[in-house]
Amino acid sequence: MRENGLELVRIGEFAWSSYEPARAEFQWDWLDRAVGVLAEEGLQIVLSTPTATPPVWLARERPEILSVGSDGRRRAYGSRRHTCPTSPAYREEAARVVGALVERYGSNPAIVAWQVDNEPGNHDSSRCWCDFCQEGFSTWLAGRYGTIAELNQAWATAFWSQTYPDFEAVRLPVPTMTSHHPSLLLAHRRFASDAVIAGLAEQYRIIGERSPGRDVTTNVYSGDLGVDARSLARLGGIYAVDSYPHGVQGPLDVAMTLDRRPGGTRTRLWVMEQQIGPINWGAINPPVPTGQVRAWIWQAALHGVEAIFFFRWRAARGGQEQYHSGLLRHDGSASGALAEVAATIAELRPIELRPSPEAAVLFSTEDAWLVDIDPHRQGLTHRSIVLASYIACRAVGMEAILVDPEDDLTGYSVVLAPALLITTPARVAALEKTIAAGNLVVLGPRSLVMDDEGVFVDHAPPSGLAQTLGGRVVEHLSQLFDLPIEPWSVPSGIWTDVLEPGRAEVIARYGGDGHLAGRAAAMRFSNVVYAGFSSVEAWTTLLEDLTGRPACAVEVEAFPASGWQLNHPMFGVSKLF
Repeated sequence: MRENGLELVRIGEFAWSSYEPARAEFQWDWLDRAVGVLAEEGLQIVLSTPTATPPVWLARERPEILSVGSDGRRRAYGSRRHTCPTSPAYREEAARVVGALVERYGSNPAIVAWQVDNEPGNHDSSRCWCDFCQEGFSTWLAGRYGTIAELNQAWATAFWSQTYPDFEAVRLPVPTMTSHHPSLLLAHRRFASDAVIAGLAEQYRIIGERSPGRDVTTNVYSGDLGVDARSLARLGGIYAVDSYPHGVQGPLDVAMTLDRRPGGTRTRLWVMEQQIGPINWGAINPPVPTGQVRAWIWQAALHGVEAIFFFRWRAARGGQEQYHSGLLRHDGSASGALAEVAATIAELRPIELRPSPEAAVLFSTEDAWLVDIDPHRQGLTHRSIVLASYIACRAVGMEAILVDPEDDLTGYSVVLAPALLITTPARVAALEKTIAAGNLVVLGPRSLVMDDEGVFVDHAPPSGLAQTLGGRVVEHLSQLFDLPIEPWSVPSGIWTDVLEPGRAEVIARYGGDGHLAGRAAAMRFSNVVYAGFSSVEAWTTLLEDLTGRPACAVEVEAFPASGWQLNHPMFGVSKLF
């Protein structure tokens, strides 16, 4: 490892049964040896808590730690993330094993950081339907709404005669005849996320008290929506992601993951798992050609990642990830990726890279939950809508960062809100502040149309900014086919909002010969713009028009602040100046 330029090693994330093969019978010898060998070689260690994989003996001894599916069946052990986040028994056992681990290694100088748990929410594991969760959900609702009358009013439960007589009557959403109330589904996701965060926070507390002065983080997979990313990132100040380019939609989708800072602009970013070869869990799992790993590492570095951990050191000979590549093959020999990693580390070591984003793209887990609950078009995702605007930023040469809508936005010359469904006083205030600072704000389709409960506002959207804009949105449509956007002759995308401009200037209209022909598709007043379309092409042309910058091929990712560019199809890295 050391000879190939590696400096940090992550261990132990799934090792509970190795730490503790039977209750209170801890076996530390193997881990002592591993820590000692790594330390002797000058390698620093990120030690992981094993709470994503409780051992079989514990599941048999205390089956109440296992989660229950929406079908009412308790999930079996034999996989991972099969625990109930609200289970008192699970919380107790997690705190116990973490306490024992930190007691032994918390002051070891080789341990420079901790990883708490592993990919919380992955496999839709944050939601559970057990009795503990039902009781906890009732208590959570009472704490949020105070009275059942307030809940009924907030959710508009009179629709379909769903008015609740008390909090206990609000059941977790199990399968029913048709769809559940969207406000119930949103509340369930919030409750489940809060429960997961509370359990993780307890582990952070134990580590902070007994192993002070060390970084603590929790890794997430980029596409997961089980846990609110903002709450997670703020536990330790580091947002740690697992980057598997073969699991997403191309290099710009990877770039967007690397530019996300949900805990605030100053959030630090680590990649805790970087793909270095074929994976095992995708639909097709293609090979990784020579040069691709180098490009992935450079991409992460150019986007401001502090630390990259390659998954994994050696391919597993047994278990569920046997086809998941390692830097070493199953037989211990070096894979082709190892030399590529070593050479790229040597390349990057003398270079200081500091991204300087000029555009902010607003992204929140709660907006993503609402689109997931009701996308208005089967298969459409919040991520795909946000990605279209992000790709447009990169196409016109703007470095961008994904931040929470309530962050201070005044430091960005351009702020994009492609699908900012929820309107709150804090969100509107953040937008008004950056508008007052003279920055360009572009709202996308479905922006500022719902309140905090997922209920449509009863006044003209965009709520809170319609008066500033001088126009309003009158229809939210989901198209069967793209409509032309004129005068640019580009496709509209699936989501299309129809606008009444009022005093705002119309800068684009729907074309064709359908009923929307000639209707406003984008409008502007001063430095506030509303774009009713959702395609990459329309967003790109809009930003060209607004910024005066010509678009480049999206396969070439430019970093104007540091003077580098990546040519993704060619795996090329070059200095611009």
